[in-house]
Order: sequence, then C-alpha cells, then structure tokens
Amino acid sequence: MPSPTPPSPPLPRAEPESARLRFGRRLRHWREARGLSQTELGRLLGYHNSLISRVENARRWPPPGMPARADELLLACGELADLWQTVRQERERLGELAAAGRPPLATDPAPPDAATVEVLAHLLDGYRAAAGRIGGEDLAAVLEHHARTLAGRPHTAPYESPAAARSLAAQYAELAGWAHFEGERRARALSWYTTGLEWAHAAGDRATATALLARQSTLHWWRGDPATALALAEAARATAPPAAGLRAWAAVVLAHAHALAGEPPQVRRALADARRLTEAALSSGEPTPWAACAELVLTVAHGTCHRDLALRTARSARARTTHARTAVARLEAALRLLDPAAHPRDHALVTARLAGAHALAVHPEAAATLLARLPPHTTGRIARERRRAEEWLHG
Repeated sequence: MPSPTPPSPPLPRAEPESARLRFGRRLRHWREARGLSQTELGRLLGYHNSLISRVENARRWPPPGMPARADELLLACGELADLWQTVRQERERLGELAAAGRPPLATDPAPPDAATVEVLAHLLDGYRAAAGRIGGEDLAAVLEHHARTLAGRPHTAPYESPAAARSLAAQYAELAGWAHFEGERRARALSWYTTGLEWAHAAGDRATATALLARQSTLHWWRGDPATALALAEAARATAPPAAGLRAWAAVVLAHAHALAGEPPQVRRALADARRLTEAALSSGEPTPWAACAELVLTVAHGTCHRDLALRTARSARARTTHARTAVARLEAALRLLDPAAHPRDHALVTARLAGAHALAVHPEAAATLLARLPPHTTGRIARERRRAEEWLHG
C-alpha cells in the first residue's frame, strides 16, 4: 500500500511591503508616466538626481517636503502625499525601536538645548558679516560644525528636532554651502545646499528653503548649466513666501538663468521684477537679504546678465557689442558703489567681471588695466573670473 503523500509545507507568509519601498516604487511609476528622468525630476524639485534614485530604491527616506511637491508636480492625484503619512509613521516607529535598542553613543552629537540655539542664532549674523569681508573658505569647517550641532543626532528624524533648531541648521547649511562655493568646491557646496533644503522643508521654513534653492540655481549658473539653473530659479520663485525681498532674490537668479540661456526678453522682465520687488520691500521696511546694498546687488546683476548675453547672442556682432557695452556701464557703476577697503573681495570680484566685459566689448587696454589692478594671488570665484577675462582678452 503506497504511503500517504506528505502534506505540502505551508507557503511562507509574504512579508508586508514597507511603506518606504512602496513610496519609492510609486514615485518611479509617476515619474516615468510623466516622461521625466531622475535628473529632470530632481531639477524641478530642487534635489540632486542621486537623491531621487535613492528614494526610488528605498535606500533613503523621502525628505519631508518632497512628497507633496512631487505629488503636485507629477499630478499623482494625492497618492504620494497620502503615502507620505504612512512613511512618516514607519520612520517614527523604526526610530523608536532604534532608540530603545541601544543607548546613545558617546560619539553621537547631543540635541541642542534652547541656550545653544539662542547663542548660535546670534553668532550667525557675525559669521555672515565675516564671510562677506574675508570670504567663506576659512569659515567652512566651523559653519559645518554648527550646522551638525543644531541638526542633532544623525539617526534622529528631522521632525523630532525642534523646528527652530532645524531652521537654524538650514541657515548654517546655506552659509556653509556658500563658503564652499566661494572656494570653488562646488560638489561640497551642492551637498550642503541639498542637506539644508531638507532641513528647511522639515522645519516648514519657506524663507530659508527659497534662499537655498536660489543658491543652488546660482551654482548651476556658475557651472554653465542654464536648464538646471532655470528650473531651480523657478522652484525658488514658487517656494518663496509673500515677502517681497525673497521674491526679489528669486527674480535675480531667474534673470541670470535666462541670460545664460541667451534670452534677452526674459532677462529684462526678470530684472524689472527684481527691482520692483526690492523697492517694495525697502519701502515697507521689510527685512531683505540685501537691505544694506540693494542698489549694488541689482546693478551687478544687470551688468553680469548683459555680459552673459553678449557671450550667447549669435544674431549679430552689433547685438553682442550692445550687450557688452551695457555690461561695462553697469559694472562700472557697481564698482563706484564699492569701497575696496570695506569690501575687498567684492571689489576684486566686480573688477575681474568688469575686465571680462571690457574684453567682450573689444576694449583691450581697459581690460588689461583692470586685470593688473587685481591682487596677484586670487583664489576661488575671483580667480575664475580673472581666468575667463584673460581668455576673452587674448582669445
């Protein structure tokens, strides 16, 4: 008699799909449905494409401000925003388990107390003033340290830290990124801008998020990437709170991006918006990113945009010359507004930029004279502007 067939072993229970994995899978679905690459989606959202890749592959938690913006951009009918609530709960639960599973290590930075936050908030203005005078390269390490101190333990979820500390951490990240940008360490600058943007979104700080998007746009403008610079400038404009000063900053970076793309009408419109918004902010007494030097910032922006248009206007030699001469006039006006003793780095940067404008306007003697006035050993952005002016002069 044949032995009875042994019963089949029970099928293994399927593990429930994690919320993070499902979010990443659905983000990829909606991105591909809209025909966007990870790089294109990152540009539109203000994140690096590597972060989009890590989120889609569940190797990174979605930054708190990302799901709602991605949902709106991708027309995902609220699905990604709804999934974020489950992701947030999952992250909270895992964070609690991790906290219960091990005591804090001695190497973990402690969450900042209220007194520390207050002291670092007062110091930030001093660091900004020092960076404007001596440059940011020498301050980068201390700015990074303060940003990490304010952010708290690395395994702590962003929303578990006090909003004030997270917002201040984002502001330090912005200044740290700018310090690296000044030193031509662009990858490090972008890393801090991206991190700061996550912290700003987590804190609900639209003002700092706008500043960080504007900084990212400037970095890509400096790299010669008009598409990314334009996408980030548009994101800054969309993120900006009603404050006219921040919207003026977004308009300035938008003008630079359009100039890099060789679009004169859009440049004129963006520069006009920047001036109108700056005047509105100053007349209302509203704090602005450049309240003490509004005319200087706008004049430099105007001159720099026309210099870039001179490089990219292919219609006629006359049009190129017109843009170059406008750049010369504006940058000369900006140089008259700068005291070289009080602002030596800004004076050197505008001098180098003006030399380049003279070279493009076919004023070789003026360009050579200005280049000879620059300090013999320049670094960072000033050195790059100098090299470009010399190339145009001798090219």
